[in-house]
Amino acid sequence: MRRARAALAALTLFLAAPAGAQDQAIVLLVDPERVLQTSEFGRSVLDEIAIRRRGLLAETEAISAAFELEERELTDLRETLSRDGFQELADDFDARVRKARADQDLKAAELTRWAESRRRAFFAALNDVYAVVLRTRGASAILDIRSVILADQSLDITAEVIDRVDAARARALDVPAERD
Repeated sequence: MRRARAALAALTLFLAAPAGAQDQAIVLLVDPERVLQTSEFGRSVLDEIAIRRRGLLAETEAISAAFELEERELTDLRETLSRDGFQELADDFDARVRKARADQDLKAAELTRWAESRRRAFFAALNDVYAVVLRTRGASAILDIRSVILADQSLDITAEVIDRVDAARARALDVPAERD
């Protein structure tokens, strides 16, 4: 929906331009997802998300393994306990398992929200780079390439955006950008 609105806004800007200016309007294209996947900054965001996901998965697996061991121990105790005594332990065990699952589900949902907020922050940070490219290229608009059916590939600025993002990150880290 956002892409459709952006395309409509660009078309509106193009159509609203004076007749002579329409011949001059330049609309550039970018693939923000590719910028996320291939820029150093984007990969650092994705790596941070992956590290937290692996941590949560490891935690969940450890909890599961502990419950499996406890379940085997409880099963072994079944023959030595009265029916009511066993049922009390089994009910307590079941309640703890359900709570642990609910806790892990909550953590997974929180992680998903956090990961999405990191992605949104990354995409928002690209706006400054887009503004520079827009100005230096004398363009009227930049559209998400995924919302375009057919276009001249020379309008795709994704590689330039990646280079600029990486250069800005290198400057921020006080690391000289590599030159070809």
